[in-house]
Order: sequence, then structure tokens, then C-alpha cells
Amino acid sequence: MTSTALGISCQRICLGRLLFPISLLFALQVLEPAWSASLPEAQAGSGADHPAATTPGDPTAGDSAPVTDLLKDPGRLLTWLRLHNREVAAASSRIEEARAGYRASRLFPNPTFSFTLGDINAGKSNPPGLGFGDTSISTYFLSETAEIGKRGPRIASANDMLGAAVESYLDTLGQKAAEARYALGRAYYLKSRKEVLEQSLATAQRVLDLEKTRLDQGEVSGNDYDRLLLDTTTLQSEIARNAAEYLGALAACRAALFAECDVQGTEVEDLEATVDLPSPQADEAAALAKRPDIQSLQRQRESAKMDMVLARRRRIPDPALGIGYTHDNLTISGDQANTFAIGVTLPIPVFDRGQHEAAKAAARAAEVEAMEQTALTGARADLDGLLSRKSFLENTVGILKGDAVPRSAGILDTTLKAFDQGEVSMTDLLLARRSHTNLLLSLMDLGFESFTVRNELRRVLGLDAEIARKSQVARTAGSGDRNDQEGG
Repeated sequence: MTSTALGISCQRICLGRLLFPISLLFALQVLEPAWSASLPEAQAGSGADHPAATTPGDPTAGDSAPVTDLLKDPGRLLTWLRLHNREVAAASSRIEEARAGYRASRLFPNPTFSFTLGDINAGKSNPPGLGFGDTSISTYFLSETAEIGKRGPRIASANDMLGAAVESYLDTLGQKAAEARYALGRAYYLKSRKEVLEQSLATAQRVLDLEKTRLDQGEVSGNDYDRLLLDTTTLQSEIARNAAEYLGALAACRAALFAECDVQGTEVEDLEATVDLPSPQADEAAALAKRPDIQSLQRQRESAKMDMVLARRRRIPDPALGIGYTHDNLTISGDQANTFAIGVTLPIPVFDRGQHEAAKAAARAAEVEAMEQTALTGARADLDGLLSRKSFLENTVGILKGDAVPRSAGILDTTLKAFDQGEVSMTDLLLARRSHTNLLLSLMDLGFESFTVRNELRRVLGLDAEIARKSQVARTAGSGDRNDQEGG
């Protein structure tokens, strides 16, 4: 009875000694990410929300874009681009790539299982007469590698790359919104310019018909009539050139929106009002720092720093702890029939200690930091130039609308009446009409330039990307990623 109790006690003690290292191994695997993340060098890659985009789908055949609504509502324009633009679709796919990499970084190493069959007779047995079942020894071994100080930096690096992919997506969406808005505005501008030219041509044609009658009656010289005819021909050529540009603008609009563009319902004078800007201007430096391309570079830099930490920790060996079971049939020789074994495999980091990978990651971090500073410097320069142009255009357009255009219209009407009464020459009429037409076209050109500058300001300040960041779709996707981080 005492021998039985001692045997049971010995088995429990041996089993406990065997299971203790295995339990310690898995405890290290579970607790190591939290421990590594608490270190100062890992804080830069701590988690963040990851807003992602709806995967764009194929546009319906014959799909028509609600151009006026898209031009006036940035939210609808962004939603349309999410669903139709191919480059936005590619950026969305890159988010999924980064998300898959983030999830993969949280996985534990796969366990290793090995099996060996030994002590197989190659000749006569000793003692003679023993068969395969009397001598064979089978061994089963299961081992698991315990990563020390590596899971935390690896997860943080993948987390930062996911954040960088999201910021890159937002940057792509903002850039495409600016391009699409410009294409829409240019189509509206050329349509309105075409209408002004056609009105001028209609007026010139009426005068030309009237002067033809007077020419037949001998009241107007042939030279004056030819000058009027030449001026009308010049207008016709200008209309033809504008029509060609208008068709090109419609094609560009179709390429930007992946749908037909029907530019009706908005005049070129209203274009400026379709581009909202914060008034007064907010802190430009803070706005530039929040731009998604800058944020993406910052996340890439933090990811490179975590890669450097991970590479340096390769000097810490990762032990592989295992448990084995052996069944020995050669008990005739005094061997134990069934035995357990535990083992530890420890690599020795003599040659490869991650030193070159660490240098590579450090160089990458320095490269990205230089790119970030360059992008910020360029953005500040663009912002200063655009604000200066915006101020000039607002003042000039205000002067032309309030004073020059009404004055020019009055001069043209007076000159036309005086010409009909024979008080002024054909030269005076042509100069007055050409000056008025050129003034109207100049005003339209300045109005479109003002629209372009305001659109560029939205792009430089990242306003469209900020709308996308705060959208309901982004918040929903971000909560899904938080679940990924919490649940592993």
C-alpha cells in the first residue's frame, strides 16, 4: 500500500515538473506583447483607429453622375468616388493588405511535431530471435518557440503600417476629389464661355446683316464691311476652339467620375460659392500637420522605428521548449517501456544579431522623416502662394463686377446707338464690342481661376480628406479594427 502511494506521488511530482515549463512557455507568449508595449521604445507604435473605405464597385452601364449635387456637396462627391474611382479602389485594397499583415503579426509561431522510429534490426538481434515488435523504439516530440521581446514591436510596426495605409487612402480620396471638382468646374466654365461667345456672335451677325444691306445701298464702304466680316469670322473660330475644349473637358469629367457629366444648372459665376473654405482661416500649420499624406509618412516612420527595435532584439535568443514521449519495446535489456522527456533548444546569436536589419530600418526611418519634412515645406509654400492669389482674385473680380462690366456695357450700348445714327465709325463700334466681349471673358477666366485656387486650397489643407476621416463609414470601419486589436 505504501509503495503504491509513493508511486502515485512520484508520478504527480514528475508530471508537475514536466508541465511547469510548458505552462511557463505559454504564459510568456500571452504576456509578452503587453510587456513589450509598455516599454518606452514601443510606445510610438501604440494602437489607433483605422478608418477604412467601402470597397468600390463597378459603375452601372450608362450611369450618369448628379454633377450639380456633386459639385456643391463634398460629402456626396467623396461617396461617389468611393464607389466608382479605380484609384480609390486600389487604395482601399492596400488597406486590406495592411490589415491582413497586422492580423498576421499577432499570430503565435506554429508548434513543431517530430516522430522518430529507431532500434530497427539491420541483421541478427541480440539476444537472437527478437523481432521488430521486440526491439523498436518510437519517439514523439512536440515543441513550441517562445518569442522574447519580439511580438510587441512586430505588432506595433504592423499597426503603424495599417494606419499609414489608411492615411494614404484618405490622401488618395482627397486628391481625387480635388481632381474631380476641377474637372466639373472646367466643364461648367467652358460651357458658360461658349454661351457668351455665341451671344456675341449672334449680335455680330445681326450687325453684319444690317451692314450688308447698307453696303448694297452704298451707305457703307467695302473696307468697313470687310473689317466687320473679319471680326465675325474671328469670333466663329474662337467658338470652334472653345467647343473643342469643352468636349475635352467633358471627357476629362467622365474619366474623373466614371460616368457621363451633364453640366446643367450652374453658372460659372456660382462656381466660387461651391468650394467652401473655413473663414477665417484656421491654424494653417496645424491643418498641414493633419494632412493624410503627412500622417501617413509619420506612421511609416514609426513603423520603421519599431522594425529597428525588433531587429535589435534578435540578439535575444528565443528558446524552443518541448515535451516528448518514448515507447521502448526492448524491455528485455532493462529499458523503461514508457518514458517522458523535456527539452530546451536555444539558438546562439553569434553571427546574425539583427545588426544589419536594424541599420536598414534606421535608414528607412531617416528617409521617411526627410520625405515628411520636404512634403511639409512644399505644402507651406503652396499654401502661401494660393492665399496670395486668392486675395488678388477676390479684389480683382470685385472691381470688375462692380464697376468695369456695367461701365463697358453702357459704352457698348451708347456706341451702337451712335453708330446706327452715323455719329461714330465702324472702328469705334468694333473696338467697343471687342473690349466688352474680352472683359466678359476675362471676368469668366478670373472667376474660374478663383474657383481653381479655392479648390487647390481645399486640397493643400486636406479638407476633403478630413471630411472622409470623420464620415460614418470611417468610424464604423475604425471600430471593427479596434475589435481586431482587442481580440487578436
